Amino acid sequence: MKNFLKNYLSTILFIIIAYIFFSNITFYQNFLIKDIHILSFGINLKFNSKIIYDIIIILYIILLIPFYLKYKEKSKARIIIKYFYKKFKDKNYKIKKKEKISILAWLVKLFFAPLMIIWLTIHISNTLNSIYASYNDIALLKTNFYTFFNTHLFWLILSLILFFDVLFFTLWYLIEVPKLKNTIKSVDITFFWWFVVLICYPPFNTYSTQLIWWYSNEFPKFTNEYIHIILNSIILILMWIYSWASISLWLKASNLTNRWIISKWPYKYIRHPAYISKNLAWWIWWLPLLIWNITSWQYKSFIIVLFSISVWSLIYYYRAITEEKHLSKDKDYLKYKEKVKYKFIPKIY
Repeated sequence: MKNFLKNYLSTILFIIIAYIFFSNITFYQNFLIKDIHILSFGINLKFNSKIIYDIIIILYIILLIPFYLKYKEKSKARIIIKYFYKKFKDKNYKIKKKEKISILAWLVKLFFAPLMIIWLTIHISNTLNSIYASYNDIALLKTNFYTFFNTHLFWLILSLILFFDVLFFTLWYLIEVPKLKNTIKSVDITFFWWFVVLICYPPFNTYSTQLIWWYSNEFPKFTNEYIHIILNSIILILMWIYSWASISLWLKASNLTNRWIISKWPYKYIRHPAYISKNLAWWIWWLPLLIWNITSWQYKSFIIVLFSISVWSLIYYYRAITEEKHLSKDKDYLKYKEKVKYKFIPKIY
């Protein structure tokens, strides 16, 4: 019981501090004041996103009780508290590997977990509303598939894809169980990897998109109906691969960490299926704008847009390179690289 209380209370302390911290940051406050409206199958609910956010945190705190009753090792929060206690008593005390991993792991979780919970709340609302809207207008599918695709089908499929992607990522950041082999083995400490990762996420991407620009449209429109449906369907396929790459990692994924190695589909064929599929989808998103600039003789604008998307792709390329550099310290990943030789494109690169 003593071990349980130390593990549980130390973790709760960290959660409470994090909750107070994020609740007082303007960026996160703007997310949490958003109203979520679910209107589907006789349900008409309108509530503040903070309610869902609070419910998820409370459920997490409750579920930690049975977890720590079985978990015998020291929790990362407990390790961190003990480290600072030792450091306070002895200023010459040198940090140990396990203590460093614990601190970095909590930094990763504290940054990403709140974002994932917020996005999950939004995607739950979008998915339920998309399902209802599609069901309510199903007759349109037979009379005008093009309109149904634009109005409902594309958004329904995209909402489902993003929902499952964020759902599993949220679980990954919250759950770390030794029996599931998803404990954090190491956390990268290089500035460059942290930099190329963090500039892709709020609030840092607010500044990076201003600097590099972002002209993407999740639903690009093409003049020809057949080309429009085909290219947007390819986007959905690419985003499905992106999401499935996340789901395939099960409970072993998170940014900036090594949580064991996965080699099943789609990682069976290339080492970075999520990065390449997401970037290819982006290039299709930007295609109408690139075409318009060329046909309108807006060459300066074309170069700016092309430069922007190229820089974003380059950022994700370096995310993959720095990720591999970190994971290559693991013998299991070196064996995986020998087996799966291609980074992005099977049989090519």
